[in-house]
Parts: sequence; C-alpha cells; structure tokens
Amino acid sequence: MHYSQFSQELIGKFVNRYLYTDIQHVGKIVGLKGKTILLVELYEKSENKTKMEFVTGGFSAICLNQWEQEYDFQPTGQIIEKRFSKEFLKQNRIEDKPVEFYDFNF
Repeated sequence: MHYSQFSQELIGKFVNRYLYTDIQHVGKIVGLKGKTILLVELYEKSENKTKMEFVTGGFSAICLNQWEQEYDFQPTGQIIEKRFSKEFLKQNRIEDKPVEFYDFNF
C-alpha cells in the first residue's frame, strides 16, 4: 500500500527504511502532529530465527536461504518525530507489517 498523503490512515502502519538491498524496520506510527510530523514508536528486532545456509562462492560465501530470514519485533517505548515529505518517502515506506532484511549476497 502506497501513501502519498498525510492522513489518519497512517496510524497503526509501520515505517521500514530501504537502503539499497537491505531493509531496516524503524517502528510503528502511533500518532500525527501538525500537518507533516509522524510520531513513530521505535521497535527493536530479535536475532534472526532462521539458520542461514552458506556455500563457498562470491567474495567469500553465498547465502542459499537469505529470503527466509525471520525476526520478532518489540516496541521500545521510545517515540520519535519524523517529517512526512517526498524526501522521507524516497528512503522509507509505510507498510502493513514490519520488515527486516539483510542482503548476505551483496
């Protein structure tokens, strides 16, 4: 789901930061402030619950099951402000669930 407008519909959605081939979960939108500020509760992730499988290749190894990564997310209770803008949407996506992905094969 893509959001291009600042609205109450954003509350309860998750902010995920896309960095080239990696994805980092930021937190959950818990409120709005003014006309452009998102109130985001930060989340921390658990260790990856999937045992990654590597074989020799590439620079040092190739991960055969990198798409099977699985994490649990817990709120930290810390709330930060993020300005909702075109610039924000270049690196961040607002999605229905938290996403964390490390590209082992980059």
